[in-house]
Amino acid sequence: MRSSSLLSLFSLAPLLLVACGGGAENSGNGGGPGGGAGGAGGGAGGGGATTTATGTTASGGATTTSTPPGQPITTPKEQWSWVPFDNAFCANGSTTGIGANITDKSSKVVIYLMGGGACWNDLTCYGVKTAVNIESGYGEAQFESDAKNLNGSLFDRTDPDNPLKDASYFFVPYCTGDVHAGDNPDAVYGGKPTKHVGFANMKAFLSRIVATFPGAERVLLSGSSAGGFGAGFNWWQTQQAFGGVRVDLLDDSGPPLPSPYLSQSLEGQWRAAWNLNATLPEGCAECQTDLSAIFGFYAEKLPKNRAALLSYTHDQVIASYYQIPQSQVAEGLAALATELDTYENTRYYYVDGNSHVLLGDPAGVSQNGVVLKTWITQMVTDDSAWKNVKP
Repeated sequence: MRSSSLLSLFSLAPLLLVACGGGAENSGNGGGPGGGAGGAGGGAGGGGATTTATGTTASGGATTTSTPPGQPITTPKEQWSWVPFDNAFCANGSTTGIGANITDKSSKVVIYLMGGGACWNDLTCYGVKTAVNIESGYGEAQFESDAKNLNGSLFDRTDPDNPLKDASYFFVPYCTGDVHAGDNPDAVYGGKPTKHVGFANMKAFLSRIVATFPGAERVLLSGSSAGGFGAGFNWWQTQQAFGGVRVDLLDDSGPPLPSPYLSQSLEGQWRAAWNLNATLPEGCAECQTDLSAIFGFYAEKLPKNRAALLSYTHDQVIASYYQIPQSQVAEGLAALATELDTYENTRYYYVDGNSHVLLGDPAGVSQNGVVLKTWITQMVTDDSAWKNVKP
Protein backbone atom coordinates (compact mmCIF):
# COMPACT_ATOMS: atom_id res chain seq x y z
CA MET A 1 0.00 0.00 0.00
CA ARG A 2 1.19 3.52 -0.78
CA SER A 3 0.68 6.43 1.56
CA SER A 4 -0.56 9.74 0.19
CA SER A 5 2.66 11.34 1.44
CA LEU A 6 4.75 9.06 -0.77
CA LEU A 7 2.55 9.76 -3.76
CA SER A 8 3.02 13.48 -3.38
CA LEU A 9 6.74 12.94 -2.85
CA PHE A 10 7.35 11.05 -6.07
CA SER A 11 4.66 11.95 -8.59
CA LEU A 12 3.11 14.69 -10.67
CA ALA A 13 -0.16 14.10 -8.80
CA PRO A 14 -0.70 17.78 -7.89
CA LEU A 15 -1.46 18.35 -11.57
CA LEU A 16 -4.73 16.48 -11.10
CA LEU A 17 -5.92 19.68 -9.47
CA VAL A 18 -6.03 21.26 -12.92
CA ALA A 19 -8.35 18.61 -14.30
CA CYS A 20 -10.34 17.70 -11.23
CA GLY A 21 -10.49 20.88 -9.19
CA GLY A 22 -9.36 19.01 -6.10
CA GLY A 23 -6.91 16.54 -4.67
CA ALA A 24 -6.55 12.98 -5.91
CA GLU A 25 -4.97 9.84 -4.58
CA ASN A 26 -3.12 7.40 -6.80
CA SER A 27 -4.38 3.85 -6.47
CA GLY A 28 -1.71 2.18 -8.57
CA ASN A 29 1.71 0.75 -7.91
CA GLY A 30 3.07 4.25 -7.76
CA GLY A 31 5.48 5.89 -5.45
CA GLY A 32 9.17 6.24 -6.06
CA PRO A 33 12.02 4.04 -5.05
CA GLY A 34 11.75 4.57 -1.34
CA GLY A 35 8.17 3.63 -0.83
CA GLY A 36 5.88 0.77 -1.28
CA ALA A 37 5.32 -2.65 0.08
CA GLY A 38 8.43 -4.73 0.10
CA GLY A 39 10.70 -1.86 1.13
CA ALA A 40 13.08 -2.71 3.92
CA GLY A 41 11.75 -1.82 7.31
CA GLY A 42 13.93 0.79 8.94
CA GLY A 43 16.60 0.74 6.27
CA ALA A 44 19.70 2.88 6.46
CA GLY A 45 19.60 5.87 8.69
CA GLY A 46 17.54 4.93 11.72
CA GLY A 47 18.83 6.12 15.05
CA GLY A 48 20.11 9.20 16.74
CA ALA A 49 22.19 12.21 15.79
CA THR A 50 25.57 11.70 14.17
CA THR A 51 28.47 14.12 14.03
CA THR A 52 30.59 14.19 10.89
CA ALA A 53 33.99 15.71 10.32
CA THR A 54 32.65 17.93 7.59
CA GLY A 55 29.24 18.91 8.85
CA THR A 56 26.83 19.52 11.68
CA THR A 57 24.54 17.24 13.62
CA ALA A 58 20.88 16.58 13.06
CA SER A 59 18.36 14.69 15.14
CA GLY A 60 16.59 11.69 13.63
CA GLY A 61 17.79 9.44 10.84
CA ALA A 62 19.58 11.93 8.56
CA THR A 63 22.75 13.86 9.29
CA THR A 64 23.74 17.17 7.75
CA THR A 65 26.97 17.44 5.80
CA SER A 66 28.22 20.68 4.30
CA THR A 67 30.97 20.65 1.66
CA PRO A 68 32.44 23.35 -0.57
CA PRO A 69 31.38 23.49 -4.24
CA GLY A 70 33.21 21.00 -6.41
CA GLN A 71 34.60 19.13 -3.44
CA PRO A 72 33.90 15.46 -2.56
CA ILE A 73 30.97 14.78 -0.27
CA THR A 74 31.77 12.97 2.97
CA THR A 75 28.92 11.38 4.94
CA PRO A 76 28.46 8.56 7.43
CA LYS A 77 28.58 5.22 5.64
CA GLU A 78 25.26 3.93 4.27
CA GLN A 79 23.18 6.49 6.12
CA TRP A 80 20.98 9.10 4.50
CA SER A 81 22.52 12.53 5.10
CA TRP A 82 21.45 16.01 4.08
CA VAL A 83 24.02 17.97 2.08
CA PRO A 84 23.14 21.69 1.86
CA PHE A 85 24.18 23.80 -1.12
CA ASP A 86 24.63 27.56 -1.02
CA ASN A 87 24.35 27.75 -4.82
CA ALA A 88 21.14 25.75 -5.35
CA PHE A 89 17.74 27.37 -4.88
CA CYS A 90 14.05 26.65 -4.56
CA ALA A 91 11.39 28.66 -6.36
CA ASN A 92 10.92 30.89 -3.30
CA GLY A 93 14.61 31.83 -3.24
CA SER A 94 15.61 29.68 -0.28
CA THR A 95 18.62 27.40 -0.63
CA THR A 96 18.27 23.65 -0.94
CA GLY A 97 20.50 20.58 -1.20
CA ILE A 98 20.52 16.84 -1.82
CA GLY A 99 20.32 13.62 0.14
CA ALA A 100 23.31 11.28 0.04
CA ASN A 101 23.68 7.65 1.09
CA ILE A 102 27.25 6.66 0.27
CA THR A 103 28.92 3.25 0.51
CA ASP A 104 32.38 1.88 -0.18
CA LYS A 105 31.07 -1.49 -1.41
CA SER A 106 31.26 -0.40 -5.05
CA SER A 107 31.76 2.67 -7.22
CA LYS A 108 28.31 2.44 -8.79
CA VAL A 109 26.15 5.55 -8.43
CA VAL A 110 22.38 6.08 -8.53
CA ILE A 111 21.03 9.63 -8.86
CA TYR A 112 17.27 9.87 -8.33
CA LEU A 113 15.19 12.99 -9.04
CA MET A 114 12.08 13.58 -6.93
CA GLY A 115 8.69 14.21 -8.54
CA GLY A 116 5.89 16.53 -7.48
CA GLY A 117 4.01 18.35 -10.23
CA ALA A 118 4.91 21.34 -12.38
CA CYS A 119 3.87 24.97 -12.78
CA TRP A 120 4.49 27.74 -15.27
CA ASN A 121 2.30 30.76 -14.42
CA ASP A 122 0.48 32.45 -11.57
CA LEU A 123 -2.52 30.11 -11.80
CA THR A 124 -0.54 26.86 -11.71
CA CYS A 125 2.14 27.97 -9.22
CA TYR A 126 0.07 29.98 -6.76
CA GLY A 127 -3.60 29.49 -7.66
CA VAL A 128 -4.30 25.77 -7.96
CA LYS A 129 -0.71 25.02 -6.82
CA THR A 130 0.13 22.18 -9.17
CA ALA A 131 3.74 21.82 -8.00
CA VAL A 132 5.11 20.93 -4.58
CA ASN A 133 7.36 23.07 -2.40
CA ILE A 134 7.03 26.25 -4.47
CA GLU A 135 6.23 28.44 -1.47
CA SER A 136 7.70 26.31 1.32
CA GLY A 137 11.04 25.41 -0.23
CA TYR A 138 12.83 22.17 0.63
CA GLY A 139 15.49 21.88 3.31
CA GLU A 140 16.92 19.68 5.99
CA ALA A 141 13.73 19.27 8.03
CA GLN A 142 11.70 18.01 5.07
CA PHE A 143 14.48 15.69 3.98
CA GLU A 144 14.72 14.17 7.46
CA SER A 145 11.06 13.26 7.16
CA ASP A 146 11.33 11.98 3.59
CA ALA A 147 14.49 9.98 4.28
CA LYS A 148 12.50 7.58 6.44
CA ASN A 149 10.84 6.35 3.24
CA LEU A 150 14.03 6.04 1.16
CA ASN A 151 14.75 2.42 2.01
CA GLY A 152 13.04 0.30 -0.66
CA SER A 153 13.09 -0.40 -4.40
CA LEU A 154 16.29 0.93 -5.98
CA PHE A 155 17.52 1.95 -2.51
CA ASP A 156 17.04 -1.41 -0.76
CA ARG A 157 20.44 -2.56 0.50
CA THR A 158 18.89 -5.56 2.27
CA ASP A 159 17.53 -7.16 -0.91
CA PRO A 160 20.06 -9.67 -2.27
CA ASP A 161 18.35 -9.50 -5.67
CA ASN A 162 18.64 -5.72 -5.98
CA PRO A 163 21.40 -5.13 -8.56
CA LEU A 164 21.92 -1.66 -7.09
CA LYS A 165 22.16 -2.65 -3.42
CA ASP A 166 25.89 -1.86 -3.30
CA ALA A 167 25.63 1.48 -5.11
CA SER A 168 25.86 4.93 -3.58
CA TYR A 169 22.59 6.86 -3.72
CA PHE A 170 21.83 10.53 -4.26
CA PHE A 171 18.33 11.96 -3.86
CA VAL A 172 17.60 15.26 -5.63
CA PRO A 173 14.60 17.04 -4.06
CA TYR A 174 12.14 19.09 -6.06
CA CYS A 175 11.11 22.66 -5.29
CA THR A 176 11.42 24.56 -8.59
CA GLY A 177 8.24 23.58 -10.46
CA ASP A 178 10.10 23.09 -13.76
CA VAL A 179 10.53 19.28 -13.90
CA HIS A 180 14.20 19.88 -12.92
CA ALA A 181 14.76 21.40 -16.38
CA GLY A 182 14.63 25.16 -15.93
CA ASP A 183 17.19 27.94 -15.85
CA ASN A 184 15.03 31.02 -15.32
CA PRO A 185 15.81 32.70 -11.98
CA ASP A 186 13.79 35.81 -12.81
CA ALA A 187 10.22 34.64 -13.38
CA VAL A 188 7.58 36.75 -11.64
CA TYR A 189 3.95 35.61 -11.30
CA GLY A 190 1.38 37.92 -9.73
CA GLY A 191 4.19 39.94 -8.20
CA LYS A 192 5.84 36.83 -6.72
CA PRO A 193 9.48 36.20 -7.75
CA THR A 194 9.80 32.54 -8.77
CA LYS A 195 13.05 30.76 -9.52
CA HIS A 196 12.68 27.97 -12.09
CA VAL A 197 16.28 26.75 -11.70
CA GLY A 198 16.07 22.96 -11.50
CA PHE A 199 18.59 22.46 -14.31
CA ALA A 200 21.01 24.98 -12.82
CA ASN A 201 20.66 23.25 -9.45
CA MET A 202 21.51 19.92 -11.05
CA LYS A 203 24.72 21.43 -12.43
CA ALA A 204 25.70 22.45 -8.90
CA PHE A 205 24.83 19.03 -7.50
CA LEU A 206 26.80 17.22 -10.19
CA SER A 207 29.93 19.23 -9.44
CA ARG A 208 30.12 17.56 -6.01
CA ILE A 209 28.75 14.15 -6.97
CA VAL A 210 31.33 13.77 -9.75
CA ALA A 211 34.08 14.94 -7.40
CA THR A 212 32.98 12.22 -4.96
CA PHE A 213 33.02 9.51 -7.65
CA PRO A 214 35.41 10.65 -10.41
CA GLY A 215 36.11 7.01 -11.30
CA ALA A 216 32.60 5.65 -10.97
CA GLU A 217 32.00 2.23 -12.49
CA ARG A 218 28.53 3.11 -13.78
CA VAL A 219 25.90 5.77 -13.11
CA LEU A 220 22.12 5.33 -13.25
CA LEU A 221 20.14 8.56 -13.58
CA SER A 222 16.50 8.05 -12.65
CA GLY A 223 13.37 9.78 -11.45
CA SER A 224 9.62 9.36 -11.28
CA SER A 225 6.98 11.62 -12.81
CA ALA A 226 8.35 15.17 -12.75
CA GLY A 227 11.63 13.53 -11.79
CA GLY A 228 11.32 11.20 -14.77
CA PHE A 229 11.00 14.17 -17.11
CA GLY A 230 13.88 15.76 -15.23
CA ALA A 231 16.11 12.72 -15.63
CA GLY A 232 15.46 12.82 -19.37
CA PHE A 233 16.23 16.51 -19.66
CA ASN A 234 19.37 16.19 -17.52
CA TRP A 235 20.85 13.04 -19.07
CA TRP A 236 23.15 14.93 -21.43
CA GLN A 237 24.35 17.27 -18.71
CA THR A 238 24.99 14.34 -16.37
CA GLN A 239 26.90 12.34 -18.99
CA GLN A 240 29.03 15.38 -19.84
CA ALA A 241 29.81 15.93 -16.17
CA PHE A 242 30.97 12.33 -15.68
CA GLY A 243 33.00 12.31 -18.88
CA GLY A 244 34.03 8.79 -19.84
CA VAL A 245 31.92 7.12 -17.15
CA ARG A 246 28.79 5.56 -18.65
CA VAL A 247 25.52 7.10 -17.49
CA ASP A 248 22.25 5.23 -18.17
CA LEU A 249 18.70 6.63 -17.96
CA LEU A 250 15.66 5.13 -16.20
CA ASP A 251 12.69 7.44 -16.78
CA ASP A 252 9.63 6.47 -14.75
CA SER A 253 6.46 8.11 -16.04
CA GLY A 254 7.99 11.14 -17.70
CA PRO A 255 7.21 10.47 -21.38
CA PRO A 256 8.14 13.16 -23.94
CA LEU A 257 5.01 12.71 -26.02
CA PRO A 258 5.22 14.00 -29.61
CA SER A 259 2.89 16.42 -31.35
CA PRO A 260 -0.10 16.64 -31.47
CA TYR A 261 -0.29 15.13 -27.96
CA LEU A 262 1.79 18.03 -26.68
CA SER A 263 0.16 21.15 -28.11
CA GLN A 264 2.29 23.97 -29.49
CA SER A 265 0.60 26.38 -27.10
CA LEU A 266 1.41 24.37 -23.96
CA GLU A 267 4.93 23.56 -25.10
CA GLY A 268 5.49 27.25 -25.77
CA GLN A 269 4.38 28.15 -22.24
CA TRP A 270 6.81 25.64 -20.72
CA ARG A 271 9.69 26.80 -22.90
CA ALA A 272 9.13 30.44 -22.01
CA ALA A 273 8.51 30.00 -18.29
CA TRP A 274 11.42 27.61 -17.70
CA ASN A 275 13.83 28.92 -20.36
CA LEU A 276 14.09 25.40 -21.78
CA ASN A 277 15.93 26.39 -24.95
CA ALA A 278 18.90 27.35 -22.78
CA THR A 279 19.03 23.95 -21.08
CA LEU A 280 18.33 21.48 -23.89
CA PRO A 281 21.37 19.57 -25.18
CA GLU A 282 23.72 21.52 -27.41
CA GLY A 283 23.68 20.03 -30.84
CA CYS A 284 20.04 18.96 -30.72
CA ALA A 285 18.66 21.48 -33.19
CA GLU A 286 15.31 19.69 -33.38
CA CYS A 287 14.90 19.97 -29.61
CA GLN A 288 14.58 23.73 -30.00
CA THR A 289 11.20 23.20 -31.66
CA ASP A 290 10.24 19.64 -30.65
CA LEU A 291 10.83 18.34 -27.13
CA SER A 292 10.12 14.76 -28.19
CA ALA A 293 13.24 14.84 -30.40
CA ILE A 294 15.41 14.40 -27.34
CA PHE A 295 15.32 10.57 -27.36
CA GLY A 296 16.48 10.50 -30.97
CA PHE A 297 19.36 12.81 -30.10
CA TYR A 298 20.41 10.61 -27.20
CA ALA A 299 20.18 7.42 -29.27
CA GLU A 300 22.58 8.93 -31.80
CA LYS A 301 25.00 10.59 -29.40
CA LEU A 302 25.05 7.92 -26.64
CA PRO A 303 24.88 4.63 -28.55
CA LYS A 304 26.69 2.63 -25.85
CA ASN A 305 24.40 3.81 -23.06
CA ARG A 306 21.03 2.37 -22.17
CA ALA A 307 17.78 4.29 -21.73
CA ALA A 308 14.42 3.05 -20.46
CA LEU A 309 10.93 4.55 -20.26
CA LEU A 310 8.32 3.20 -17.84
CA SER A 311 4.65 4.17 -18.13
CA TYR A 312 1.05 3.14 -17.67
CA THR A 313 -0.74 3.21 -21.01
CA HIS A 314 -3.53 5.56 -19.90
CA ASP A 315 -1.72 7.44 -17.11
CA GLN A 316 -4.29 9.84 -15.62
CA VAL A 317 -1.68 12.25 -14.27
CA ILE A 318 0.16 12.50 -17.57
CA ALA A 319 -3.21 13.17 -19.22
CA SER A 320 -3.67 16.13 -16.88
CA TYR A 321 -0.12 17.35 -17.48
CA TYR A 322 -0.52 17.31 -21.25
CA GLN A 323 -4.17 18.43 -20.96
CA ILE A 324 -5.43 15.58 -23.15
CA PRO A 325 -7.79 12.60 -22.63
CA GLN A 326 -6.30 9.36 -21.27
CA SER A 327 -6.98 7.71 -24.64
CA GLN A 328 -4.61 10.17 -26.26
CA VAL A 329 -1.91 9.35 -23.73
CA ALA A 330 -2.11 5.78 -25.02
CA GLU A 331 -1.91 7.05 -28.61
CA GLY A 332 1.07 9.26 -27.79
CA LEU A 333 2.90 6.42 -26.03
CA ALA A 334 2.26 4.18 -29.05
CA ALA A 335 3.72 6.81 -31.36
CA LEU A 336 6.73 7.16 -29.05
CA ALA A 337 7.14 3.37 -28.99
CA THR A 338 7.26 3.31 -32.79
CA GLU A 339 10.21 5.68 -32.64
CA LEU A 340 11.97 3.89 -29.76
CA ASP A 341 11.65 0.58 -31.61
CA THR A 342 14.25 1.87 -34.07
CA TYR A 343 16.92 2.49 -31.40
CA GLU A 344 19.19 -0.35 -30.29
CA ASN A 345 19.94 1.12 -26.87
CA THR A 346 16.46 2.28 -25.77
CA ARG A 347 13.58 0.22 -24.37
CA TYR A 348 10.12 0.85 -22.95
CA TYR A 349 8.02 -0.98 -20.38
CA TYR A 350 4.32 -0.15 -20.70
CA VAL A 351 1.68 -1.45 -18.29
CA ASP A 352 -2.03 -1.48 -19.07
CA GLY A 353 -3.88 0.93 -16.78
CA ASN A 354 -4.33 4.57 -15.79
CA SER A 355 -2.24 4.68 -12.61
CA HIS A 356 0.92 6.71 -12.24
CA VAL A 357 4.59 5.79 -11.56
CA LEU A 358 5.96 2.25 -11.26
CA LEU A 359 9.20 2.29 -9.27
CA GLY A 360 7.59 2.15 -5.83
CA ASP A 361 7.37 -1.64 -5.93
CA PRO A 362 9.03 -3.02 -9.09
CA ALA A 363 8.72 -6.59 -7.78
CA GLY A 364 4.94 -6.14 -7.69
CA VAL A 365 4.54 -4.80 -11.24
CA SER A 366 4.17 -7.23 -14.13
CA GLN A 367 3.12 -7.07 -17.77
CA ASN A 368 2.93 -10.05 -20.13
CA GLY A 369 4.58 -12.16 -17.43
CA VAL A 370 7.63 -9.88 -17.25
CA VAL A 371 8.23 -8.55 -13.74
CA LEU A 372 9.51 -4.96 -13.73
CA LYS A 373 12.22 -5.73 -11.18
CA THR A 374 13.60 -8.45 -13.45
CA TRP A 375 13.42 -6.11 -16.43
CA ILE A 376 15.36 -3.37 -14.61
CA THR A 377 17.97 -5.92 -13.55
CA GLN A 378 18.36 -6.93 -17.20
CA MET A 379 18.86 -3.29 -18.08
CA VAL A 380 21.54 -2.46 -15.53
CA THR A 381 23.45 -5.72 -16.05
CA ASP A 382 23.54 -5.38 -19.85
CA ASP A 383 21.54 -8.58 -20.28
CA SER A 384 20.71 -9.26 -23.93
CA ALA A 385 17.28 -10.51 -22.81
CA TRP A 386 16.24 -6.91 -22.13
CA LYS A 387 13.35 -6.30 -24.55
CA ASN A 388 10.44 -3.89 -25.04
CA VAL A 389 7.28 -4.74 -23.08
CA LYS A 390 3.77 -3.52 -23.86
CA PRO A 391 0.20 -4.89 -23.55
